[in-house]
Amino acid sequence: MNIRILSSQGFTTGDLVTVKNMPKNERFCIIGIKSKAGGDKIAVLKALFNETYIIEKPFSELQSLLIRGLL
Repeated sequence: MNIRILSSQGFTTGDLVTVKNMPKNERFCIIGIKSKAGGDKIAVLKALFNETYIIEKPFSELQSLLIRGLL
């Protein structure tokens, strides 16, 4: 069993997250990661309970659901 230590910027594809400035009941899965020219990373997010809701948000706006024990 491997344990991965997560930092605030250590997101990977498949992680479950919420967005800081959105309602907490809107939960997302990271389905892709893009890099901007300045080195900032952007996550492509798919809503867990809405198949057609896909958005992009910077890593700085994401909060992991697993760290807080919500899932």
